[in-house]
Amino acid sequence: MTQVSMFDSSVARRDGNILSRPHKLADKISHELQQVLQRIADDVVNSLGCVGAMVAPLEAGNALPVRAYSVGIHKDLLNQLESKLKVSFLNPECVAYLDDKNFKDNLSVRAVKGKKGRPEQYLVSDSLYDLFRPIVSRPLSLLAQQLTGIKQVIAVPFFLDDEVVGNLFAASRQEFSQRDIDFLTALGHQAATAIRSQRRLADIHTLEQVVLELQASMTDEKRVLQMIVDTVVHELDYVGAMVATLETGNALPVRAYSVSMAQDIIREWENRLGVGFVSPKSIAYLDDESFKDNLSVRAVKGANGHPEKFVVSDSLYDLFRPIVPKPLAAMAQTFTGIKKVIAVPFFLEDEVVGNLFVASRRSEFSERETEILTILGQQAAVGIRNARIYRKSEERRRVSQVFADMAFNSTVQVHTLRNHIGAFRMYLQLIDPYIKQHVPEGNMRDLGDDILLRLTQAAEILDNLHEPWRQQAESLVDINGCLRQAAQKVLPDAKYVYERYGIKLHLALVEDLPLIPTLHEMLKEAFKIIIDNALEAVKEKVEQVGKGGDVWIESRRVGSNKVQITIRDSGIGIKPDNLSRIFEMRWSTKEVGMGFGLFWTKEYIEGLAGSIDADSTWNQGTTFKIILPLG
Repeated sequence: MTQVSMFDSSVARRDGNILSRPHKLADKISHELQQVLQRIADDVVNSLGCVGAMVAPLEAGNALPVRAYSVGIHKDLLNQLESKLKVSFLNPECVAYLDDKNFKDNLSVRAVKGKKGRPEQYLVSDSLYDLFRPIVSRPLSLLAQQLTGIKQVIAVPFFLDDEVVGNLFAASRQEFSQRDIDFLTALGHQAATAIRSQRRLADIHTLEQVVLELQASMTDEKRVLQMIVDTVVHELDYVGAMVATLETGNALPVRAYSVSMAQDIIREWENRLGVGFVSPKSIAYLDDESFKDNLSVRAVKGANGHPEKFVVSDSLYDLFRPIVPKPLAAMAQTFTGIKKVIAVPFFLEDEVVGNLFVASRRSEFSERETEILTILGQQAAVGIRNARIYRKSEERRRVSQVFADMAFNSTVQVHTLRNHIGAFRMYLQLIDPYIKQHVPEGNMRDLGDDILLRLTQAAEILDNLHEPWRQQAESLVDINGCLRQAAQKVLPDAKYVYERYGIKLHLALVEDLPLIPTLHEMLKEAFKIIIDNALEAVKEKVEQVGKGGDVWIESRRVGSNKVQITIRDSGIGIKPDNLSRIFEMRWSTKEVGMGFGLFWTKEYIEGLAGSIDADSTWNQGTTFKIILPLG
């Protein structure tokens, strides 16, 4: 005689594929929680004289798997029943799913979901089938109920801070009295307390793992962000997670994502939505009016200019608006079963540096969940800071090496050039008597003295270059003067440039700016590099489209102690993928470029306690903004 489990998953799969789920349930719960739940099931049977009891915590994927059970049937009777029915009555792997329409009439699901989204305190039924539908057929349930004498079954949800965390089931040969229900409710509280303890331990373990992995990955910002979203999805069992960082131009591009779906399904949905999760299109802009209702933007901008701790919505469209059309977002939400999305900004020293987005199949984000997500967001912020500090230190190390190599090579070349000048001076001195004897008095005769003077001056310049480490004295420098001189150096003949290329230079410099302490030549060189790039970008566009262009140079006061310099052009622009790299050392789009100019400019400006940012639109132009402190 072949026996099958009354709750065997193979039976369920043959009946409508009920138990095929994208979420894999945990193989087991902690030993401590298992003991508590088992003791509760035993207490129900022993204290109330029930036929049986089961405890099912609410787990990933809105599943209610039975984790502990007890029966009050004599073993001989149980074996007799199982032999007669050719089934096993109890299997701890029995699972009900809140989001599966096949389970909508299941007693456990009805108790948890309740009416209008509010769970029931308890639900009673006279039918054993109501407790096990649709996994067990009605005839088998009816036969089992008759053989065991079960009169009523009850489902008692238990809660943590108004959040359902599980269900306690009992079957009795009598009707449940109010005293019985109160006893079951009290046992439910015990189960909830045990679940709270397990969750706290699991949360601590998860955060410990994140911190350890962050320490191992502190040099790689991309890996740090990917680890955060993977933790949210694979350890905390959410549908999906994304991280966006606040970048130049008040943009929030998605930098990492994780989804609890197969890659081929993800690609299919990216194609349907018309945007990849991580792509140039998946960017929200704080200053773009069309993004004002975007969940990410609302969370970062907050109310009255203060960012929110988090913002929750029941619409997936709010997370992707206006990039993804509302009907497509609604379709994706229905397909994935998402009920809530949340945006959690994260900070460094009260400054927003990014946003963590999470999608859940649960109807609410509990206080515990928002606390954990906030902590993970802050871990992302710390990881970003550590990775950027490391990257900065690596850049400075490479810079030091480059400058050391340049200084060594310059010293060698200066020494060689000085030897040549010395030899030339000696030869000139040797032929000087011949010149004075054979060349008539006049300009040609005095030319030798002039050449000797020039060579002496060149030797003095080389003497200075021979000691590149010698500290040069700073002076008070006129910012506008440096801008004008830099523009003059780049465009010595503005009229010719306009006639040949149709390029106009516009200067709008506020007068009476305070002087700043720095080296005049270095500030002028920094401005020259940016203006030169602007002119080249406009020339490149003119060559492509055959029209003229413009370069604007502006200066203005910002507050009482800062000045802003804006250098803007209508040139070819910078491609989005390249914009974040323009300040990197040795990176250039030019075939003959060294990738040093903008890198050095940024280092120099930041060395003045200033800042430099670039914003660009491909085929429209680029804007550089420099902020310098005054005084």
